[in-house]
Amino acid sequence: MTETINKNSTLLKVGVLSISTLLTAAGAVSGTIPMMAKEFTNQSTAQVQALITIPSIGMVIFILLSSLIIKKIGKRKTVLLGLILGLIGGIAPFFTNDFHIIQIARFILGAGNGLYSTSTASLIGDIWKGDEQRNLLGYQSAIQTFGQSLAVFVAGLLIGINWHTAYLVYLIFIPIIILFVLGYTSKTEKTIQLQQKEAASHKKVEKKTTKLPIIAMIAILMSFVYFNAIMPQQTTTPLVIQALGLKHQEMFSTALAVAGLVGAVITAFYGKIYRIFKHYTPVLAMLMAIVGYVGVIYSPNMIIFTISMFIISGSSLIFPYIYGAVMEDVPSTSKDFFLSVAKVFNNGGAYISPYTMAATASMLGITGPINTIKIAMGYLFFAGLVFVILAIVRNKKANKSLIDDKAIKRA
Repeated sequence: MTETINKNSTLLKVGVLSISTLLTAAGAVSGTIPMMAKEFTNQSTAQVQALITIPSIGMVIFILLSSLIIKKIGKRKTVLLGLILGLIGGIAPFFTNDFHIIQIARFILGAGNGLYSTSTASLIGDIWKGDEQRNLLGYQSAIQTFGQSLAVFVAGLLIGINWHTAYLVYLIFIPIIILFVLGYTSKTEKTIQLQQKEAASHKKVEKKTTKLPIIAMIAILMSFVYFNAIMPQQTTTPLVIQALGLKHQEMFSTALAVAGLVGAVITAFYGKIYRIFKHYTPVLAMLMAIVGYVGVIYSPNMIIFTISMFIISGSSLIFPYIYGAVMEDVPSTSKDFFLSVAKVFNNGGAYISPYTMAATASMLGITGPINTIKIAMGYLFFAGLVFVILAIVRNKKANKSLIDDKAIKRA
């Protein structure tokens, strides 16, 4: 018999959830770009701007490597290594004026984030199941968004001193490391590993009998489509405001920032929302994004535009659903790998979105920001339709399993 984990431990939950705080905060220092461009006159503007995107490269590479590293040194040490690299890479620009060292530091920040990125969801799947797992996945996505907003706010305050100081925002990694070490102890990890070994011993034929997790794979592909379609909320809606000639266009940044927070609040209630909509939850997410986009392109003023942005952000419900679907459908031995794939597809979809939107517009022979939003709505409609089909298939499987279980009990 292995020891049990106190799943109701507040310290354990805080420790596991805390690691999501700075996961998407690499761009928090984007306000330093104009000041750095003035200082590094021997570098092109594009090279200075690339400091914001370099972490994405490191993140994708090390997301793919993370499952291999976890097998070598364990999940706890991998997360700690990622957090420590994030801290080092994050604050290094504070201490140097060497542009190339800053580039390397930004890559290290992304590499660190990539190492623990998958574990933000998989640790929840290792410990909690059912409704509690879904609740925590919702909180995890919300904390990720709140953390990004917090980092942007703090960096904005620090930039008032100089651009070097803005990078001290990544000192937030220190309390995160402390919370994780105290909450997710080595004893907790050993207990989980023993439980997983015991579970595996009762499933010796799993490799022979387990089929490919087709539903999870399709869900991951649809998240790729979703990210292609949702990025225009950031990249194209400012141009829509201009095309519509709305007054008070300066409200856009505030609208976008608050919309992110609204999305985080909605996602925090994911567990309760899932209990109502079940596997139709991603369909609800796609509908919210489509309705929000309709509001954006037909906005008569900035108030309606801002409300529409809030509705679009509610579609962030898709994040915890995808990770939950992977953990539900994929064998435990493959969970980390498939979560890594999901993270890569999400980042990849966001990265190529401007190119996909432009290519689709070119194929259709249309131009303009409003048409780009309409294309994004088409993508969302397609993804929603696929999620409807997946929900029907899941429900049929669940009903069949229920009938089979009843037949076995009668026998």
